[in-house]
Amino acid sequence: MVAHVCHGQFFYTDNQESKNWLQTHFNSLDKSVEYPKNGWLSYGINKNLKQKNGHSFGAFIHLKNENNLKGIIQKSDYIGNGFLSAYRYVSSHIEIMNAMFFTDDVNNAERGFVRTIKNVTMYTNQAYLKVNNQSDKFNYSIKIGRDFITVGHSFNSNLFISDFSRPFDQFTLEAELGKLNALFSVIELDTIMDHNRYLYVHSFGYKSKKLSITVGESVLASGVSKPINIQFLNPFSFWAWENLGSTTKGLNAFLYAGITWLPKNGLRIYGETIIDDINFHQDDAFYLNRFGYLFGVQRTGLPFQSSNLWIEYSNVLHQVYQSYHPTHIYTHRGFPIGHFLGNDFINIKFHYSQLMQSGRIKPIIDISYLMDGSNGLETRFDNPWETEEGEFLKDYIPPTHPTPPVTTWIESEVGAEIKIGTAAYLTITARYQLKSLEEESITDMGIGIRFWSFFQLPFNQ
Repeated sequence: MVAHVCHGQFFYTDNQESKNWLQTHFNSLDKSVEYPKNGWLSYGINKNLKQKNGHSFGAFIHLKNENNLKGIIQKSDYIGNGFLSAYRYVSSHIEIMNAMFFTDDVNNAERGFVRTIKNVTMYTNQAYLKVNNQSDKFNYSIKIGRDFITVGHSFNSNLFISDFSRPFDQFTLEAELGKLNALFSVIELDTIMDHNRYLYVHSFGYKSKKLSITVGESVLASGVSKPINIQFLNPFSFWAWENLGSTTKGLNAFLYAGITWLPKNGLRIYGETIIDDINFHQDDAFYLNRFGYLFGVQRTGLPFQSSNLWIEYSNVLHQVYQSYHPTHIYTHRGFPIGHFLGNDFINIKFHYSQLMQSGRIKPIIDISYLMDGSNGLETRFDNPWETEEGEFLKDYIPPTHPTPPVTTWIESEVGAEIKIGTAAYLTITARYQLKSLEEESITDMGIGIRFWSFFQLPFNQ
């Protein structure tokens, strides 16, 4: 993933893997490049459900068994068992999307439960209007409604804004001028403790053929009956620098930076960092800084022409994505907005895949090593380095990272994705999990099954 993306389509098919392989293998981030015919190009075309101009209606059907793995998750795991109805209209300057999720089990609608009628649970997954305009050098788009946003460079999970939570109700402006790009978004989050919550995001990026750099900031503001802050509607004001580390203004601010570099054909190096808090006040108290970072390497074409291998290391300190007030937590409907593992963890993720039988079969190997601390997002923010009177304890000794006791998860998923129809895929895997906490260990093994199919009914094209 490079820079920012508003999906506008079903990313549950995981077509992004094809785009990443093509960019790395042919050493170009230029979206206008024409790739030579190859298996990954055909694979991506088959999985990209974005339609041509005109009206279209379709149904996305998804079935899977429960995935108990903690550090390994596929895009299709983000939606429960059921089906998504999808209406879409596209013209040269307008895009309209409406996708509703239906299921017969309320537990499959945990990301967006609204109501159940006669054992049918439903909610609106995506619904937006997008207006865009393009010229030779300047392109811009305005989106109003509910859709995903991702800002980041990670293959596993972005630190800043990932696609793990439910789509956001938003007003988003995107613009491109040559090699420069920008995003500005106002997002209404779910209400917590009767507090209205709003997330204000903007990012700026530079992208050439071999290098992409993104910097961004966000502010999460909350309050009882709180309206939208006019001051945060200014995309040219640097909000986070003014509010980083604030504890009394009813908000939580973040700074972000990410980079992708393609040094040669078949090799990608990338990294990200997010800063939640910087200690400006106390000497010899580095532990008061709150940040996370990740870096990864992708290699394509080895040992086989269609091979896709990447490894990613991510490290997020405890209390990142949190603040003194519980409504400042960086989640939407209970799911992390940033990294899907939350905070207080160290994770190493390995992925390998390749294409066989003209792309009809994709063998998959995923391995994850996770050190999960005991002070994650589910625990309240506290400040044990201060007395009840607010005085700083100079002799305070912070816990190690991750916070003990640490649960260690060693997991693997090995199998294959099989194309069984025009737009139908079946994935069968063997899963292994070793969970260790202090002197005790638990081993679990099982079979993973995922199936999805998309039926398209175009008309008036």
